[in-house]
Amino acid sequence: MTVRSLPGRALALLLVLLAIAGGLWLFRVPLLRSVGAFLIREDALRHADALYVLGGASLDRGREAARVMQDGWCDHAWFTGSNIPTSLESVGMLLPEADVSLLAAQRAGLPPGRGSALHYGTSTAEEADAVLAHAHRAGHDTIMVLSSRFHLRRIHRVFAHHPQARGITVLLHGAPAVLFREEEWWRYEDGLIMCANEYLKLVYYAWRY
Repeated sequence: MTVRSLPGRALALLLVLLAIAGGLWLFRVPLLRSVGAFLIREDALRHADALYVLGGASLDRGREAARVMQDGWCDHAWFTGSNIPTSLESVGMLLPEADVSLLAAQRAGLPPGRGSALHYGTSTAEEADAVLAHAHRAGHDTIMVLSSRFHLRRIHRVFAHHPQARGITVLLHGAPAVLFREEEWWRYEDGLIMCANEYLKLVYYAWRY
């Protein structure tokens, strides 16, 4: 009896697996879109005492920082990051990420005298230390932190659990990617890499911090 029922059970299992696979394929676009959307944890724009632009993706973040400042959402922009991009180091240009992002913002129309570099931070955790310490010294009670849109979920966790965040409202704002569309991230190599990296970093930061 048991031996005879095995083919039937195997067939039923195969049909279930095929149904699941078919459903995943049929709804692949909304499922993939939701995978990317989960990473984007953005606050509504409102006025903040200062804008802090995290290091990396300097073109994306510099352009968006210029737009935020042009629209009058913040009084001054501070650009963090002490890493030197390897592409610049290879040609002898020893510019930290803070300076590169500041230059990108200036080229995109950042109002003169409204941006400064903070040469500190080799990771999001270190940059959060620098940002909150600087905000406390300056007496800010509301700040805006700008990074790539897919970084915002992890950044929210870092700032929400930071001991120095008490007394400061941290607004998160995302810079759209230049090299891919977040809504269709799986269609681009850069989107695939960034999405995969962010999920790995979410796990690492949850374990490390």
